[in-house]
Formats: sequence, C-alpha cells, structure tokens
Amino acid sequence: MGASASREKFRESVTALIEVDVSPDDAEFWDELWKIPSSPNEVFELISPEAARDLGVSDENVEHLCWGTGASPVHSENLLSKAEDGVLGLVIGGGDEMSESQQQTKQAAQTDEQQEQDDNEDSQEPLALLVIHAAMHMLFLPQFTCDFYEEDEEDSTKRQEEQRQTKDDRDMRNEVGLGPTKKVEAGVLLVPRPTSIVWTVGAGFVPKAGSETSSRKYDKNRIEILRLLLAACCDPLFSPADEYNPLASRWLAVAVAADAPNAVCLFYSLLNTILSYDPKGIGVPYSGAFANDTHVKLVELSAQALCVLLDCGLPGNPEKVRNADGEPIIDFEEASKGGFNIFRTLLARIDSGNDLTFIFKGFVRLLKNVYESKNTYLPNSMANLECFQELLVIFWKMLEENPMFINHILTKCDVNEIIVPICYLMYQSRKDPAQIGLVHICTFVLLKLSGERSFGVNLNKPFTTRLPCDLPLFTGGHTDLISITLHKLVVNGAYKLVPLYSCFITIICNISPYWRSMSLVAAVKLVNLFELFSSPKFLYSGENAHRHLALLLEVFNNVIQYQFSGNQHLIYAIIRRKDSFGRLASLTLEKATSQSNKIYGQDTTVTYDADTANRKDIGPGIVSITSYDDRGNEVEDSINTPQGDDETEVTGSSVAGDHFRPSEEWLLELKATLPLETVTRLLQHLVPVVDEICNRKSGVVDEGEILKVLKDVTMVGLLPVPHAIVIRKYQPNQYTALWFTAFMWGVIFLRNQNLPIFDGQAIQLFQVSVAEQD
Repeated sequence: MGASASREKFRESVTALIEVDVSPDDAEFWDELWKIPSSPNEVFELISPEAARDLGVSDENVEHLCWGTGASPVHSENLLSKAEDGVLGLVIGGGDEMSESQQQTKQAAQTDEQQEQDDNEDSQEPLALLVIHAAMHMLFLPQFTCDFYEEDEEDSTKRQEEQRQTKDDRDMRNEVGLGPTKKVEAGVLLVPRPTSIVWTVGAGFVPKAGSETSSRKYDKNRIEILRLLLAACCDPLFSPADEYNPLASRWLAVAVAADAPNAVCLFYSLLNTILSYDPKGIGVPYSGAFANDTHVKLVELSAQALCVLLDCGLPGNPEKVRNADGEPIIDFEEASKGGFNIFRTLLARIDSGNDLTFIFKGFVRLLKNVYESKNTYLPNSMANLECFQELLVIFWKMLEENPMFINHILTKCDVNEIIVPICYLMYQSRKDPAQIGLVHICTFVLLKLSGERSFGVNLNKPFTTRLPCDLPLFTGGHTDLISITLHKLVVNGAYKLVPLYSCFITIICNISPYWRSMSLVAAVKLVNLFELFSSPKFLYSGENAHRHLALLLEVFNNVIQYQFSGNQHLIYAIIRRKDSFGRLASLTLEKATSQSNKIYGQDTTVTYDADTANRKDIGPGIVSITSYDDRGNEVEDSINTPQGDDETEVTGSSVAGDHFRPSEEWLLELKATLPLETVTRLLQHLVPVVDEICNRKSGVVDEGEILKVLKDVTMVGLLPVPHAIVIRKYQPNQYTALWFTAFMWGVIFLRNQNLPIFDGQAIQLFQVSVAEQD
C-alpha cells in the first residue's frame, strides 16, 4: 500500500511540474520528487511518453527540471542518483521527439542576447552545455563512476616515453604519406590525464604498475550516465534525411568540442571498454549464465555512444602535432575551427603499432562471437553479443579516418580473421529484409579493403573455419569464401540487394588478379554468375545490364592473364560453358530483339533493372568508385561510368515505365565494353585439346585427367598482350555519410526499446514501421 501511494505521489509531482512553474529553489518539492523512484526502470514506468513530451514542450520546464536536479539534496550522498538520470534522459529524449518542439529544445543550447536583454538577466551558459558537461564530468567522478589514484608526474612521463613511436611506426607513417611530426608550443592535450580514471586499460596509455586494469563495480552508474548522454545527443533522429547536416546539432557540438570535459578520457574509456571485452569469459561453458549482464550492457551502450560521438562534425586530421614535452596535442587554431570533433581527431591520430594491434584483435574477438556462439557442441553454452552492427560502424570509421589502420592490419595482422565473420553475417542475413543495412555495411567494408593489393594477396591463405551455416564445402582460400558468399547473395538473396550487385562483382574483380588457386566450387559459381547475367532476362532488363558481364569477364581475364597456373578449375569451367561465351560474341541486333520480345513481350514492368544500380535514391548512388592502375594512377573506366538519368523515379519492388528495347547503338556499346578477346583466344586453343582427350577415351574420361592436362598446358604467346590491372576503389561522399548516420541511428533506436527514450512516431531521419502482432 505504501509503495502504491509513493508511486501515485510521484505521478502527481510530475503533473505539477508540467502544469505549474516550480522554482528550482523549492527544496521540499525536489526532495519529494527524487526520493520516490528507486531505479531508472521505475522512472520509465511511471512517466509516460506523453508526460515526457509535455515536459519537453517548453524550455522553462526542461530548465527547471535540470536546475532542480542540481539542487537536489540527494547529491550529498550519491552525487547524482540513477533515478534522476532516468528522468533527464527520458525528458530530454522525449523533448527532442516532437518535431514542433525540436527547435525549442535546440534553443536550450543557444544564448539569445535579445531575450536576455528583455528579461534583464545576467549572461549565463546555455543549459545544453551544462547538461552535456555535467554528464561528461559524472562519467569520471571518483567513487561514483571510476577509481582515482594519485599519479606521480615523473612516473607518468616515463610511461609516456614507453608509448612513443617505434621505428616501424615511423616507417609506416611515411608509407601512408603522413608528414613529419609538427612541433608547437601549446595546444589541447590529447593524452588522458589522469590515466587512473580511464575505465579500462588498452589503447592510448601505458597503465601504472600495480594499478587496477579495470573496475566493473561502477558499471551500473556508467550505464545510466551514458544513457543520459545518448538521449541528449539524439536530435539527428528528428531531422529529415534530405535536410540532415552533420554540423547542425548543437548538443553534439558541445559534446565533441575541444573544451569538452574529460573528452580524451571518455574516448579511451569507451574504446577500451568495447575492445577489451571477451565474450568467452573464463572459457567455461555456460559461464555467462552465472555472470551479471551489466558489463555486457555497458559494452553495448559504449559502442552506441562512441558511434554517435564519431558521427558528427568534420573528419579528424591525422597529422601528428606535439608540444615541447613531446606530448600529442591539437594546436588551438585547428581546435577552434567550426565542425571540429575531438573524438574523430583522436581516432585519426592513433598511430602506435601496439594500439592498432589491440584495436584489430578486439574487433576480431568480438565479431567472431557471431558464429562461435552458434558453433558450440553444447547449445547456447557461449554468450551471444548483440552489438555487432555498432562494432562494424566503428570498424568502418577506423578504416575511413585512420590512414595507418588499414595499412597495419594488411601488413602486420591476419586480415582474414575479420573477413570470416563479415562473410558469415552477409550469408546469414541475405534473405532478411530487416538486415539489408547489415549487408550494406559489410559490402562497404569489403569494397574498401579490396582496393588494396595486400588484401588480395592475403586472401590466398587457406580457409579452414567451420561455420554454422549451409555454406557449400570447398577446399580453397578466403578469396573463394568471399566469391561463394557473394554468389549466394545474388542468386538467393532479397530483392533489395539488387543495387549492390555491381559492388559484389567489383569486389571479386579487385581481388581476382591475386587469386592463385581457385577452388572448383568457386569456379563453377563464377561461371554460373556469368550465365545468369548473360541470360536474356537479365541482359535485356536495362540499357546498362551488360556492365555486370563486363566486370565478370574482367575477373576471368585477370585470372587467365596473371594467375593461369593453378587455376585449371576455372579454365575447365569456362570450357564446359563455352556456348554461353559464343552466344554473346555472336550476338546480333536481330537475335537480341527476338530474345527480348520472347522474354518480355509487350510488358512494361520488369522484375529486375540493372539501370537502378546507378540511381542514388535506392542505394548504390551512395557508392562512389574511382579506378586506378597497379601503380596507383587514376585511369578512365568505361565499365564504371554511370549511365542513365538519376532523376528517374523508382517505386515499389519493380521498375515502372517503358521497357528497354535493344538498338544498334546499344549493341555497338555492348561489343565495345565486353572484353571477350582473352576468353575467345583461350577457347580457340583449349577446346580442341579437351575434345581430343574425350575422343581418345571414347567420351568416357575422368575430369581429373582433363584438369591434369590443363594444369600442364601453357598459353604463352597465344593470348593477347596482358591488359593493365584496374583496381576500383571506394571514394567517400556525402551520400555514404548520410547512409551511415541513418543506419547507425536505426540500430541505436531498435537496441533501446527496453527502456524507450525515443518515440518512433516522431522520427524523421528514417521510416519506422511497426509490425502488427497476431
């Protein structure tokens, strides 16, 4: 009865706060308000979303709530109770949810001089700045969210010397084109001080000998403060996608500014908390069932908070700057520029080999959990980490913004360890419409990596991992794994993956010049793809559909010209499907018109249209690709040249309008674009050889004998002059950045439904659909 009365009293207090102006100096009111709930869960239960929105309608309500929180006597014991964090998080997030009050909420972060003059009030700091700074201070309050140890300055300097770059690190900086370290007298320090308050050791500093490596006793408090910080920075959710500006959020601008309190410590605390976590625990089956899941929740929230903090502002400058003491800093001029983001700068300037290795191994350990947790002899004996999408976003940020990271993982680490979970996620998510975004981000990562020669070479390492899925059995390398996975996405994936087809084939094309030995399964799959894309249904589906074929032919040409020895499986697969190549080479306008009419007749709607792959409004328009030769010089690429009208409207799951009809101009372009000469020469020489073997054996011949003959055959002098290797590299653009922002916030929104701080009905950045329950 007492508990019920207390809960009712709390509701009445919230109602009074909505309807009546309550002074922040009214200690009795605020004391009653905060004493009643005991946990954030009760706060979310007692305050409805409507009440939260009502509280957020006016700036005065939010201001009174924040100042009332600051005046609460509860602070004498707990500094800030978790219940207060729940109220602030709910109200700030709820206030941002209303499109009509969005501008009002932003006004909390502004200093309106005219209004101050009218009110005859003294100038004061914006409320948003106080809320963000208070949250960042609370994340490092001793005995509340962290431990604190006095740090001897001499000892700290000595440990910083241990963290200095090695000769290998300096050589790698030169390889990626980073200039020498710049010296300035003063600036914003980029070293966590004191290091004892950083939550977990890892990257960024060398811990003091004998100090605790991590402390989990404050995890619950950290979770609530991070939830508050996440709610305060959620205003991008309520901006329409076509109006989104990464520099517009005043809340985020305060959080990522150079003067944000404890920003360096927060960056390394979040990064190290995420990447030092081991889902295996102590290695005993079902050990996770007896462990507290609070730390797992902290890891997930840390990943979300880091994603948000890295998403706004401008990219960081990776050029190293040090002060007179040799400590890394940012000069004041750069830190004062508009759009500066200290978190992106810290990410870009990680250049220690030890730190980069720690970061890569952390990503590998966590992402491997997606299949290792399902690959145990005892069912559900290993904990399953759910934040793999956030991890992929952070991994992408590392690839994009830290020039040393991609070089380091390709030369000093085994990049195949990260490829296996990425391929597994793509393979398992291919049919789920809700996981299309996951397939996109995995595709972007593979496309980014495939632009590097070292990546293609490293993929030749044998693939021996057993994955818990229906992946075809094969004996080969990780190149085979990628090609088999991408083939499955084309032939057995969701329709919404159609725009990614050109990206899939581009990835295979980029790594094909370094494919030393193709497995039989991969060879058959690639030739099957060629037959699929050369079939009338696909070839006549759009004016540019033949560009898929051009890329596949380039794959075959790369292997034939540069890796002929050891790839007899592909050679034999091409010989067996020689008719498919012959039909394409002998195609005439009359045949093309006849086949097109036979397939589509007078239909005006097609199921698949390759032209959509060049339109920004459905996906691949967000991908920019530039072609380079093997020396790194930019080259013209007729295959990669976009065609078609970007303004063509695409609706639904099919393309409406007049169906494409083959023409003489189209046929001439097709003949000029498809590089058939190498395959044609190969068939002219090897088909008679195989026919002779079959005739000699009266048609009964073992494939092993043919493969043995093909392995010993030489094509020197019979093939055309080897073509230049063309590598198509991903180029960042505003559409990709917007897609990642929408994807990231979509993931965060869905992952925070247990204690919902966002209202899906008011979100404008993306569309929220609610499935009806039976």
